[in-house]
Amino acid sequence: MGESTNITWTDSTFNAWVGCTRVSSGCVNCYAEALDHRWRPGRERWGPKAERTRTSAANWSKPLQWNKRAAEHKQRHRVFCSSLADVFEDRDELVPWRLDLFRLIQATPMLDWQLLTKRPENI
Repeated sequence: MGESTNITWTDSTFNAWVGCTRVSSGCVNCYAEALDHRWRPGRERWGPKAERTRTSAANWSKPLQWNKRAAEHKQRHRVFCSSLADVFEDRDELVPWRLDLFRLIQATPMLDWQLLTKRPENI
């Protein structure tokens, strides 16, 4: 069910947007930044002045589909959210996107959302 992933502790991954700023020593070897540079060379989405990019409407509809399938199968589904960003990064332009994400989370009760952050103080 959902998009397959090689991550053993989740069923699917969902990115509401892409980009982040390093905030701690835990960010030194950031795989997300390295992957994004490989997938989309020349597009800077990393660092304090770089643009964050919201993902497509089609991407945002995937959790609704996963939730529907989870309900049909009566089986909960785990979603790792923001493997290419940090939901709790403190940037004004992320506020409306974060609210949209929280509404999506609320609309998908059969999904167990896994929000990992290096900024727990912003929660």
